[in-house]
Amino acid sequence: IARGRLAEERKSWRKNHPHGFVAKPETGPDGSVNLMVWNCTIPGKAGTDWEG
Repeated sequence: IARGRLAEERKSWRKNHPHGFVAKPETGPDGSVNLMVWNCTIPGKAGTDWEG
C-alpha cells in the first residue's frame, strides 16, 4: 500500500513542485528505484545559514 501511494505522490510531484525543491527516490546500482528511501533538497534563503 505504501509503495503505491508513494508512486502516486512521485508522479504528482514530478508534474508540479515548488521551484528549487528536489525530491528523488534512491536508485540502486542495478538501476532499480527504492521508493522507501528519498534524497531531498530544500532551498535556503540567501544570506542565511541555510543558503544554497
